[in-house]
Amino acid sequence: MSLRSLPPTISDQQEVTSPALWEPEEPDILSRFPPAASLGAQRLAEHRKRYANVIRTDLIAWLEQNDPVDFADLMDLRRALYSFRSMGKYRIQLQGTTQGGEDKLELIGPNTAVLIVSNKSRHYLLRTLCRLRKARGWPPIRY
Repeated sequence: MSLRSLPPTISDQQEVTSPALWEPEEPDILSRFPPAASLGAQRLAEHRKRYANVIRTDLIAWLEQNDPVDFADLMDLRRALYSFRSMGKYRIQLQGTTQGGEDKLELIGPNTAVLIVSNKSRHYLLRTLCRLRKARGWPPIRY
């Protein structure tokens, strides 16, 4: 028997190392892809920079900035939204129609303006005002 035909010894196998099957993958693979939330935040920031002078459509942010102080302000806002006319310190300007034929209107409050592009969004704001009235303990709405 020659030495070449003998099976490899333990000392020969020490040099060969293979990764275990249960070890996690390299961490740099996961770090190449940013999380979706930060990507969305970057896109939102870019969108706000690009359209800085456009009228906003976020009703909740508008309501936080133009919060009705008392029940009379709440009623003025509700009447303005129902009648499409300016009431109290809330102004309504019609902005034409959408491609679907719905009226677009600009609601201007004491601090900022908001663009309402559909009846669904107008009714959403009215429902939110109703919830606000109940949360503050103001009297029921009677016309």
